[in-house]
Amino acid sequence: MGIFGKKHHPRILKTEKISYADLFFILRLSRGDLTLRPIFIAASVELGNSTTKSILTATNLKTGKTYILDKAVKMTREARSDRDSFCHTLSLVDLSEESIADLVKRTLQDCAKSAGITPPDLHFVVRSTGVTACFSKIEEVEGVIKALAKGCMLAGVPPRKMISPMTVENIAPELRKYSRMEKTYFDGAVTGNIPPAGESIVGNEMEGELVTAGLKEAAKWLDVDYRNPALSLDFGTTLAGRITDDGLPYARVIGSFCGLAGAIPDAVVSKVVKVDFPSVLDLQRKKGKVKKEIVKEYTENIFGHVQIEKIKSGTRVGGVPVNVEAAERSDVVLIGVDAGHNLSDLPKIADIGAELVREEGEQYIMPVIDELSGCMVEGAVGIAKEEGLYLPDTKIGITGRAGITGRKPEIILENLSGLFGKKMDAEVIFTDDALARGAAVLGRCMHQFGTPENPLGGAQGHGCVYGKRVKRQKGGF
Repeated sequence: MGIFGKKHHPRILKTEKISYADLFFILRLSRGDLTLRPIFIAASVELGNSTTKSILTATNLKTGKTYILDKAVKMTREARSDRDSFCHTLSLVDLSEESIADLVKRTLQDCAKSAGITPPDLHFVVRSTGVTACFSKIEEVEGVIKALAKGCMLAGVPPRKMISPMTVENIAPELRKYSRMEKTYFDGAVTGNIPPAGESIVGNEMEGELVTAGLKEAAKWLDVDYRNPALSLDFGTTLAGRITDDGLPYARVIGSFCGLAGAIPDAVVSKVVKVDFPSVLDLQRKKGKVKKEIVKEYTENIFGHVQIEKIKSGTRVGGVPVNVEAAERSDVVLIGVDAGHNLSDLPKIADIGAELVREEGEQYIMPVIDELSGCMVEGAVGIAKEEGLYLPDTKIGITGRAGITGRKPEIILENLSGLFGKKMDAEVIFTDDALARGAAVLGRCMHQFGTPENPLGGAQGHGCVYGKRVKRQKGGF
């Protein structure tokens, strides 16, 4: 039971794959005739610290809703390379340009084959990475993005499908009439959010942008108005996310999240799972009775090594490069999550995890991890609240394995309800694959495929901002 006497009911959008053929059948039925609706096919290719994913999406350009065609997930450790490595994951898996490209090629090809299409059939491909641990400067992440591009090209994707189209002639003929490119242009705004002053603040800046956009699209399926103001959190291995205000026609990014997320639970199991470079993904949830007081005790012990704070100085948080000066210039509050100082307490957390299993049993691992994630979300959102970034209408969106699996959604809602003094079930949404959904949204923005009747941009309670965008781009304001 929750603190308000009722059980929490999280609003969770779970990905359900649909075949390309079935999608056309469904869209025909929904229209009532045999006219095909315009489908924009995009791929998200993500090199993460734990997993590398390729997710194919199909967006109905009439409604703006995105469907997941297929997903291929491989462990990033499969790309381990002892030769010519130039970067490594948080768990110290060395990666080279060739090994990254080969893993990306195989992942994308497997995904396309499973979906029943070929890479050349894609309209657009978006690349992103959370692998930033070995870099001292944000700009160095570009090397990984280039390696991702190489893998996509090896899979059969032409370079022109990885950049914003310059003219309407660069868009697939069957989709051109749905583009507003002749009236507006892509000015960097994605779902009505403008990026911070043209310079990156955190190493995984793009992930924060994509998950925010993806959560906005996912909210359409959950009948939640998740337009600005919004607070997005991606609890993958590393933490990404943004906080926006309610400005029109574009909202400003007023907060940014960085540091560790799933890497902390990964450390808990690192001496328990008997594989090289382990993560929670390698652990099977064990059944058995657990005592709440034991779960609470170990959660508190681990959380004592977690630092959640406003970042005021330094160049790295949880292995992720940050630019504090750029954040200050853009008036963006940088909120970081770390284990000690720049990963220093991860070994201590690993020791606590080993002790938990040794003294109490492996069935305690996942309950402790679920509680730990709830504490981390509460801590990060709590800082945003203290800094005045949480506005009266702000909605919260959460994605990533360390935020949506197991009992985490219920625990997160319980903790946030306590933080705000009200039941938060209607204020928070959860979804998997927000980054991939965001990739499809970014592709739409770059192609100027808007849906004025069902907008993603703008502020809650307001209509489409298309007219305001046109006026702004013409110098009206």
